[in-house]
Amino acid sequence: MTYYPFTILLSASVPSDKRDERFTKIKNAQIQIEEAVIGLSRNIFQAGGKIIFGGHPSISPLVAMVATEYSVNKEIENTSRNERGEKRITIFQSKAYEAVIPKETTSLFDLGYSDIVWTEAKNGEEFNPKIQKTAQCHKSLEFMRRGMMKGKVDAFICIGGMEGVELEFDLFRELHPTKPIFILQSTGGASKILAEKYSNLDVVKILDRKDYSKIKTEKKEDNIDEKFDIIPYSFITALIVKQILDSKNN
Repeated sequence: MTYYPFTILLSASVPSDKRDERFTKIKNAQIQIEEAVIGLSRNIFQAGGKIIFGGHPSISPLVAMVATEYSVNKEIENTSRNERGEKRITIFQSKAYEAVIPKETTSLFDLGYSDIVWTEAKNGEEFNPKIQKTAQCHKSLEFMRRGMMKGKVDAFICIGGMEGVELEFDLFRELHPTKPIFILQSTGGASKILAEKYSNLDVVKILDRKDYSKIKTEKKEDNIDEKFDIIPYSFITALIVKQILDSKNN
C-alpha cells in the first residue's frame, strides 16, 4: 500500500518543430505547457499526492522547481510517518538515455525529492541527440512505459506531447481500462489530437474545452502590442485533483 492518498501518472512534453507536423504547437507552447505542468505539480503536492513520469528534459526541471517549494521540515515530518520512505516523485528512466539524462532529473534524486527507477535498454538501443527528426529507442521506451504503469495509479494526465504521449495513452487504456484520463487539449500537440479523437469515451475527461483564445491580455511596451491567451491552468488542474480525490472518497 502506498503512503500517499493518490498517485498521478503524467505524460507530457513540449512538441518539437523538427518532428512530425501532426503535433501542432499552440501559440506560446513552451510557456503554456510549463504553466500547466507547474500548476498540476503544485496541486498534486498540495493535496498530498504522488506523481510518476518518464524523465524528460522539458518536464523534469519544472517538477524539480515545484518540489523545492516544499520545506525540508515538511519532508522530514512526512518521511517519519512514511515507514517505506516512499518519495512523492518517481521518475522512470531508460538506460538507453543514460548518457543524456538531464541534471534536473538527478538533482530531484540527490535532493531527496524523488526515486529514480532505471529500466534496461533493449536490443542495444542508445539515444543519439544528433537525430532530431524521428523518435528513437522504441523497444527500450515501451519496456520502460510498461514498468511505469504496472504499479498503483489513480489517474493519467496528458499535457502537450508527441508520439510518446499517444503511446502512453494507449498503454494506460490497455492496462487500466477503468481509470480516468484527463487531457489538457488546450496545450496542443498529441493532447489536442487525443482530445478530439477520444472525447466520447467515458474515462476521458476534458476540463478545458472553453475557447481561451478569446480571453487575451495586452502588454504595451515601446508602442508594440503583445497579445497572448490566458488559460487558468492552476484552476483547471486543481479541478482535476479534486475530481480524483472525490472519486476515491465516494
